[in-house]
Amino acid sequence: MDKSLLEKALDMPPNERVVFAELVLASIDHEEDDIRRSWIKEVHKRIKAVKEGRAKLLDFEELYDEG
Repeated sequence: MDKSLLEKALDMPPNERVVFAELVLASIDHEEDDIRRSWIKEVHKRIKAVKEGRAKLLDFEELYDEG
């Protein structure tokens, strides 16, 4: 395993790590290709919405501490 890739991923803010993990899991999931492509498309759509200010990410650590 490429440790530098893991270190880079761990340096990401938690919300970016979640997106990254979703993309990685979608790439190896055993679902049908159309479903996998749909999930990847949805992740990209959500990233775009956040970048354009149409959606807001929640801080997982802050939510977790509140529970």
